[in-house]
Amino acid sequence: MSLEEEIKKVLLNNPSILVDVLTAKPEIVYQVLARITPWQNLATKQDIERLDRTINEIKNTMATKQDIERLDKEIEETKKIMATKQELEEIKNVMATKEDLKGMATKEDLKTMATKEDLKRLETIITGLGARWGIMNEDSFRQGIGELLSNSDWKVSREVLYDRGGYVYDEPSDVEYDIVIKDGSVILVEITSSLKRGDLPTIKRKKEFYEKVKNIKVNLVYVVTPFIHDRYPERVKAMAKDMGIEIIYPSS
Repeated sequence: MSLEEEIKKVLLNNPSILVDVLTAKPEIVYQVLARITPWQNLATKQDIERLDRTINEIKNTMATKQDIERLDKEIEETKKIMATKQELEEIKNVMATKEDLKGMATKEDLKTMATKEDLKRLETIITGLGARWGIMNEDSFRQGIGELLSNSDWKVSREVLYDRGGYVYDEPSDVEYDIVIKDGSVILVEITSSLKRGDLPTIKRKKEFYEKVKNIKVNLVYVVTPFIHDRYPERVKAMAKDMGIEIIYPSS
């Protein structure tokens, strides 16, 4: 057995000898590391100092306990003023949809609409004729409106549309319309000998059916009548106004 093998055997059987040697001469460890690891891969003093600076910078920018508490407080305050899911749903229900916006009047449409003075003149004419209802039937009343408005550049027409699906009267039927048009403004005039509050939904459906079939927007709906068959006529007028319907009758 060679001397090298004898020494190896002794060290293996007595590892405490190695401990004593390394304790007495620790530089042996560095010499061994230098052989098995390239010196450029070992951390230098500058590397350690740079790492220390980086750690300090991170410490300086980290949120403190007070910062976190302040952030929590701000989040709670934000929650209090934020809209709830239910509130957002309610807003969504009343907001105009993309389809609604498509149906809105354009700038050019607004230019062709009747002015406030035009509509006031029409209302005055209809009111004046309505006051004389006692000596006029529906046909003569309608004819009178046509003659008066024809001299004011208003176009008056009577149209009949067939409602195959029964949208207006809940069964297939002809639907009669008196239409007044000026400069692109379309006004539906409903002439009736008496009006009940139950007639309002039907008139509203007539308007909607006309718009759908003709693919045009009805700007105003007038109901001309000598009598509102209701204990509270003013309440019926208010209900009609909410539905986009103006009621004209002699006592108003």
